Amino acid sequence: MTRMAGAGAAGLVLLVSLGGCRLDGEGNASGGARPATPQQVLEKAIKRLGAVTTYQASVSLSTFVGGMSEHLDGEVVSRPKDGAVRFDIPYTIDDEAVDDAGSDQILLGDKLYIKNYNLIAVIHKPWIGISLATLRPADPVMALVAQMHQTNPLPQIRMFTTSKDVHTAGRETKGGTPTSRYQGTFALDEALTKLDATGRAEAQRIYERFGSTVNFDVWIDDHQLVRQISLVSRGAEKRRLNATMTYSTFDTPVSITAPPPKDVKNIDDPKDIPA
Repeated sequence: MTRMAGAGAAGLVLLVSLGGCRLDGEGNASGGARPATPQQVLEKAIKRLGAVTTYQASVSLSTFVGGMSEHLDGEVVSRPKDGAVRFDIPYTIDDEAVDDAGSDQILLGDKLYIKNYNLIAVIHKPWIGISLATLRPADPVMALVAQMHQTNPLPQIRMFTTSKDVHTAGRETKGGTPTSRYQGTFALDEALTKLDATGRAEAQRIYERFGSTVNFDVWIDDHQLVRQISLVSRGAEKRRLNATMTYSTFDTPVSITAPPPKDVKNIDDPKDIPA
């Protein structure tokens, strides 16, 4: 339940220019106007992402902590406006083998539903239901909630705007969509100031154990939508985070619903979840 599934990442790219000037097929400004800087591109992407109603993404996450490596791949659908998220993780792999048959998580309001295939034979129902209202921020379950929220590209891009070295790295096609690629680094303590209190606490929980500096690549399409984000952080004590989020659709209908009550075992205290 406490595996990092973090955070993080899929790409954004947008070719825009100052004063509404157009760009030609090579990304050069016509009419003599200057093209947008990477910082301006990121700011415009923030405005566009703020209007997004839904998104779908593939997530790939690898961590190395204490001599142990873990990797997971999953699929996410989300409605950012009300914070609803469904995160399906087919399996998790550690150093040796597949050690987790996988899980599904659904977040709706202050209720988290978890289907862990290894627990079905123990709890005799497919889903566990946990109310978040009574949990403390330090509770391990809240780390899972933080991981789910970190799939949202908007807070990632806000953190990227604090980069002092973000630069353009060319044009690439992602998922059939032409994008521009941007690379840079950001200092975690400065990046966290771009988030609200909840987002700041969640991002800090995900990233801080992996070091104070995060490397990023982001691919943004010509409609100011993020198509892929890649994050790499290497900290002391041989801690490493690699995360990639690839966004396939925006603003298309998605289904995020609670499981049937008869299929849910409600847990008042996460400590009651069988080991």
